[in-house]
Amino acid sequence: MKRFLKVLGIFVLLIAVVIVLTSQTTATTTTQKKSKTVRVSADYVEPKSDIIYYKGRVFVNIEEDRVSLKTAEMYVKKVGDKWRTVEIPTKVEFTFDGGSAVAEKMTYDLDNRTGNLTNSTVTILDTKSNEKIIVVSDTLNFDLENDKYNGTKKGGVNITKGAVKAVADRFEYDKKKGELYLYGAVVITDDQKGIKMTASDAVIYTEKNDMKANNVSIELKVE
Repeated sequence: MKRFLKVLGIFVLLIAVVIVLTSQTTATTTTQKKSKTVRVSADYVEPKSDIIYYKGRVFVNIEEDRVSLKTAEMYVKKVGDKWRTVEIPTKVEFTFDGGSAVAEKMTYDLDNRTGNLTNSTVTILDTKSNEKIIVVSDTLNFDLENDKYNGTKKGGVNITKGAVKAVADRFEYDKKKGELYLYGAVVITDDQKGIKMTASDAVIYTEKNDMKANNVSIELKVE
């Protein structure tokens, strides 16, 4: 009997060790980010220990991020011991999942899929309405991981979505929620609804172009 209890105790201990190791392995797997491969072709390259310079016909494809770009000049820089930051100081054509952009300058963080576009025209397919949203701005920040965008423009960001045209000092767009926020000197024209609206701030729910706004003045077109 004693021998049986001893064997049983060892068996239970082994099971406990396996469970602990399994949970540790699972935690490690889930917290680590997946590795990715950045494929680049260019006419000229100048690699150094912490920076790589590309020039000429530069083409980049990151399959894991569903991102590609084309430009004439690019820097890839290390942060710590990891290749992380992409800097493009000249015109770039940028394609991402559900959209595309043309900009004068661009930065991109390889680690978290965020970046910035300067003097850009960005086209994003809104999944709530299946319409394209076109944004013209001086600066535009994007977070591809969370499908969020925001930006500003001196004289007003220009946004077009089907029959809706909007101008505002600043915008925020949450693609997953289907919400487009406009701030500062807002002007919205909806040809389908027959309205022109000015406001201090507004939100457009992109699925049906329903709107809410504050400090509003509205013109209605009555035929």
